Amino acid sequence: MTLSCVISSHDPTKRNERNKFQVSAAPSQTAVKPRNQELREAIEEYRVRFDELHKEKDQFLQFGRTGLWATVRNMNEEILVDLGEARNTVEYGFDDVRLDISLLIVEGNHNEQCLLDLVYDIVAEKVELGDEISRCAAGATDTKDALPESFYEFLNLLQRLSNSIAETTLYSFVSQNSVTDPERHLEFLQEAFEETDRAWNEEALPLMQFELDAMEYNRPLIVADNAQCLQEVIERQQTFEDSIRERIPSCM
Repeated sequence: MTLSCVISSHDPTKRNERNKFQVSAAPSQTAVKPRNQELREAIEEYRVRFDELHKEKDQFLQFGRTGLWATVRNMNEEILVDLGEARNTVEYGFDDVRLDISLLIVEGNHNEQCLLDLVYDIVAEKVELGDEISRCAAGATDTKDALPESFYEFLNLLQRLSNSIAETTLYSFVSQNSVTDPERHLEFLQEAFEETDRAWNEEALPLMQFELDAMEYNRPLIVADNAQCLQEVIERQQTFEDSIRERIPSCM
């Protein structure tokens, strides 16, 4: 039985008390919907939270860029060391045999033209070996540059998304009507904040870690491939030097 059934409708005093109770018990529109000041304060709070989230994700992206830069730098350094060693082998590896040939020419009692032809062959071989080193370097460069390309695109996409986070509160006024339904406006901001934070933590972060792990996994493989290419050049240099030494007696 309701309170209004207990109170007699024939008693004016009680009827007035009943009406007074019903009016005071009914929620007012002002109590349900935030007032303008309350709405402004709530929206400002979300603006600050979205801005802090944007800064946090910017730091997250900076971490990704730093990790990528460190991996690429280490890979470049390792490749350059191998290229430098191969270049020195080609540049100075023939010095001993060329000195031996020069001494024989100075003696003057050997076939000078034959010995000079050996020197010319060495010079020509050095040019070809240099071209082979350049080919190895170009292949390594193409591979290592292509490897982080998708990562750079991913980072750029996340950067645009991060920049948009700070503008979420402002853009919410386009899709939400804070005048007729301020509660829904605030619900939208809360949902947007929670979903944005979830997406970054559960989707973007694992993907970025996967990309960094892939870079680290492929780095030694790329370095090894380049080293193998250069090793073939070094072996070719030694083989050619041996062949020159075998031909020297024919000029004496």
